[in-house]
Amino acid sequence: MGTVTQRGSALLETTIAVGILAVVAGAALGAGSFAAGSGARMAIRGALQDAAESELRIALDALKYDGTSLAPRTVATTVPLAGASPLPVALSLQSAPQADGSVYVTITAAARTDASQRVTLEATLDRRAPLPGTQLRAPGLVPAPTGAP
Repeated sequence: MGTVTQRGSALLETTIAVGILAVVAGAALGAGSFAAGSGARMAIRGALQDAAESELRIALDALKYDGTSLAPRTVATTVPLAGASPLPVALSLQSAPQADGSVYVTITAAARTDASQRVTLEATLDRRAPLPGTQLRAPGLVPAPTGAP
């Protein structure tokens, strides 16, 4: 009878050990998949940030001259992801002239596959240059320096 009890307890101990190993393995796999998911989210955020920065530079270049404006626009495109297929993205542009003559620009890059993945960049263009080829004239006459020969 002692031998049968010993076998039963050995079976019980083995079952408990296998259960503990399964829980530990499940936790390790869960942590690994969380880390992989977190890495993917960081890669997506980086790609969105790069796309928004690039578009912001282009928008500021286009708006740097007096008399230019950009209409609000949203464009569907893709951005490259390292080691993955391109990410479908919606790039949005908003610009608003301010009372002081500056222009406020907002660029938003949002993943079309996951609405929670979005990056918004804002900038203010303080001074605008005259259009190329414009001849500027000073208002009024400039007085001659005193003591000139």
